[in-house]
Amino acid sequence: MRCWALPFPERSRVPSDASSRGASEFLAAFAAATQSGSAFDEALRTAAARLSAARMVLEAPTATSERATRALASNGGGLRRAFVAATVLAGTPATRSDAATIAATLAAGEAASDGDTAIVEAIAIGREVAARVRVAVALDEPWDAEAIADRIGAAIAAARIARLDANQIRHALGLAATQAAGLGVAQGTAAGELTYGKAAFDAVEGAALARAGFTSAPASLEGRRGLAALMAHGFDEAALREGLGQQWISAL
Repeated sequence: MRCWALPFPERSRVPSDASSRGASEFLAAFAAATQSGSAFDEALRTAAARLSAARMVLEAPTATSERATRALASNGGGLRRAFVAATVLAGTPATRSDAATIAATLAAGEAASDGDTAIVEAIAIGREVAARVRVAVALDEPWDAEAIADRIGAAIAAARIARLDANQIRHALGLAATQAAGLGVAQGTAAGELTYGKAAFDAVEGAALARAGFTSAPASLEGRRGLAALMAHGFDEAALREGLGQQWISAL
């Protein structure tokens, strides 16, 4: 594996003890330091050119951006509520494991004016999917496996409560899966709770986008470049499929 050295400007004020620091602390020190020199001047010119090009592109909305604007126009409050509720639930051990699923379902259910019957059904289905993902997808140790499984459950639950059809639900699942994240090292910190908040947010957003016609890869979980291939050292598709709908492992 190649390791690339960072080309710091010759006069940047990186602390003299930087070599003894971890990479995260080292990068933070670099970001906080005053930068100068000819290499930095060149980086500034390149950044300015990129900004100018981006502004020109943003002046002409695309079909995708207009579709997203319409799809999410009425979901701002719901997205925020899903995020906040999930972070609160994730901070309590008794509700942490399905914080995103419950928060996303409540927010999506409120938008759909659904009662508790539909909300409970969606939560049950989302929790079952999350439970099976935890068994089937052997996520590598650095990832927060519980939060990532809950993200998938939340996507399924939010899509169900939004009354999407099977094809749209698959796209909503893919939209959530492609944003999957959550570092195990963050567990026990506010950043760990944010992982669940973002999962709930993405679930509600994904359902709205899928309804508006956004698509995703057809095999976002199991594909050659899907979630399992990227994040896991093993994937047991049979554990995901067998008995689904007859055996509810989430209820055990």
